[in-house]
Amino acid sequence: MSDLVAPVTSTRTAWTGASLAEGFQGLYQAVDSGSWVDQALAGGAFAVEAAATVLDPFSALLSNGLGWAMEYFEPLRQVLDRLAGIPDRVASHAATWGNMGGRLQAMAAELQSSLAGDLPDWQGAAADSYRALMVNNVDALDGLGLLSHAMSSATQAAGNLVQFTREIVRDLIADLVARVIVWAAESLLVVTIPVVAAQIASAVVKWAARILGYTTALISSLTNLSRLMG
Repeated sequence: MSDLVAPVTSTRTAWTGASLAEGFQGLYQAVDSGSWVDQALAGGAFAVEAAATVLDPFSALLSNGLGWAMEYFEPLRQVLDRLAGIPDRVASHAATWGNMGGRLQAMAAELQSSLAGDLPDWQGAAADSYRALMVNNVDALDGLGLLSHAMSSATQAAGNLVQFTREIVRDLIADLVARVIVWAAESLLVVTIPVVAAQIASAVVKWAARILGYTTALISSLTNLSRLMG
């Protein structure tokens, strides 16, 4: 061959031309990109860092002799409790989907190898029909493997996003608790408990509105993810 003729460079990937696998590869990439996450929580789906606040921000009220203020925080406590989840179980489910994806893709690779190596000399219509059937089987196995990986990514990302939202809510509550402790220390010397209680109730309403913004963003994100996977 003349050295002037450029070699053919393949642009095919392992899933190019296989509609099922190609479609699931696109799904996996869409989940992994995080495009479904609401802007209010962007960045929280895949990198959850440990918060510096105490695990139970309400304990500071008790330790500062403000147990009577707990009832005003009850709506915020309920939100925090509902976001608790079971992260270890979520991680287990995600890992299980990942294991299934790996096994299915290994089966697809093994079948592809067998198809290429076991029947090199078989020709004719029957051989072509058989090979077409096996190619479809390889495509199906590989596609299901990619779908399983997408499920793994979606499960872990959703779990991380819930945990991330809970940490935001916990930090907001801890911030409010710290403010209440300061208010109480400064005010109880000159005003009565009912006056301080009114201030606390008003602040809780404001903080609840801020928290609602994040929980609404979480619901929106999970709805987007559900539609993507649907």
